Amino acid sequence: MFYAERCDFCGECLSSCQYLDYDEERAQKEMKELVEGGCPPVVANCVTCVACNQVCPNGANPFDLINERQEETGALSIPKESFEKFAQLHNLPSKVVSGDPEKPAMNLCIVGNMVKDQVAGSLFSGLTLVEGADYFCTLGYVHLGKPSIVKENISKFVENLAALEKDEVICFHDDCYATLKAKADECHVEVPFKVTHLFEYLAEQLKERQNEIKPLGLKVAYQAPCASRYSPEKDVYLDEIFDLVGVKRVSRKHEGMKGLCCGAPLMAKDRERAMKIKLKNIEDAAEHGAEAMIFLCPMCFLNLRKLCRERNIRPIFISDLCYYALGEKEY
Repeated sequence: MFYAERCDFCGECLSSCQYLDYDEERAQKEMKELVEGGCPPVVANCVTCVACNQVCPNGANPFDLINERQEETGALSIPKESFEKFAQLHNLPSKVVSGDPEKPAMNLCIVGNMVKDQVAGSLFSGLTLVEGADYFCTLGYVHLGKPSIVKENISKFVENLAALEKDEVICFHDDCYATLKAKADECHVEVPFKVTHLFEYLAEQLKERQNEIKPLGLKVAYQAPCASRYSPEKDVYLDEIFDLVGVKRVSRKHEGMKGLCCGAPLMAKDRERAMKIKLKNIEDAAEHGAEAMIFLCPMCFLNLRKLCRERNIRPIFISDLCYYALGEKEY
């Protein structure tokens, strides 16, 4: 949600964008045009990475305004085939695999098939696992310039999870966590259960099994999903995980506030631009000595794994990093 009263037109949101070459004057001009109801070039040129929400010093959420204008005007020019393909996710069969009644549920959203090897190990033993259309958060629609679909779906999404009658739901997919922690609040939808991020859950699991951990001694880069811009506060648990498993995050240009998108949102309409962003990201990690790149988002993993391997950087999903440290999987 864009908060117009918080925007003082400082321009920092757009002048700090990693994908646009805007000076302060142009940034201020286009933000004023946006707030006045116009459609400046940023609406079409935005890569939908959500970073400007986090960058804004006043918490005005400028991306949300850009996203709304994308929907109103169609300026993002997403191919029809991309909408149709994404809409098919609403037809995925819903599954509930019951676990220990005393343990939480974990929502796999629509990425269950991508992460089935991840959830088969001891870290997730006893959890009730749910996935499919009934548990689809729909946050990905912001990348298609359709934020209204996310808002329309939130109540049903929360209702379906609440029907599990669990006091706690772990979000394997970062999009789900962002939806439940940020978007639900904006839409005044009450969430009647504790929402736990995958990072927090994994950190607690590692602390309980600390005597089993063998430090990995790796230098790593981290690829943050776009959805993490909605909930950066949970990254303290990522730092805990890295400390517990004995890896060191390299200091590089494109991390934190200056982190880059994996390029997936651009692939449908501008593959050349997407490839430039992906290469810039991986080169940055390689130049700063990263031996591995750690992923939270399955789509980021799929998008960047090939380029990582070409630069001798091992792509590792966050839960696999934990399994390696526990000796449950061979590194």
